[in-house]
Amino acid sequence: MDELQPGDRPLTSALRAVAAEDRSRGASAAVEARLLAEVRSIAHARRIRTGVGLLAAAAVWFIAMAVPAWRASNHEAAIHEATSVESNRATGIAETNTREVTTDFFPLTYSSVPAPGGQLVRMQVPRTALARFGVTSFVVAGDRSSTVLAEVVVGNDGLARAVRFVRVAGISEQQEQKQ
Repeated sequence: MDELQPGDRPLTSALRAVAAEDRSRGASAAVEARLLAEVRSIAHARRIRTGVGLLAAAAVWFIAMAVPAWRASNHEAAIHEATSVESNRATGIAETNTREVTTDFFPLTYSSVPAPGGQLVRMQVPRTALARFGVTSFVVAGDRSSTVLAEVVVGNDGLARAVRFVRVAGISEQQEQKQ
């Protein structure tokens, strides 16, 4: 089929002449400018969509990280408030006039064991427990009771993870805190 027939030569030469003439011609400057502008606007729109997509992904990631932390902090505050209210009711102390002073949490033996959850338990512990953690100055001078109030973080597996000590602030301490 690659062989040319005697009548095909004029047609082939005419097609070659048309192709050579077309090579020298191009789109007009106005058509070329419009095409380039359209291609640039398509590329710009694609960059905007990509940026919006990345911004949306970052927002979802931020929310996914912030909401559990926010819930955990609100849950701990609610537990602390609920245990304070229950303790005050049990001891007969009016809620509006009491303030509690707490130490930082002290890690216990099993604090390095992973625990997916837990709860805060308020209990009375022997006063000697304060000395074991080096917080003997935490008690009020006139208090002679044999026990002190402590909040213990207990994991879902039943192991105690941390402890902090709690006491009701004296009237002079409450007045200092208000000032």
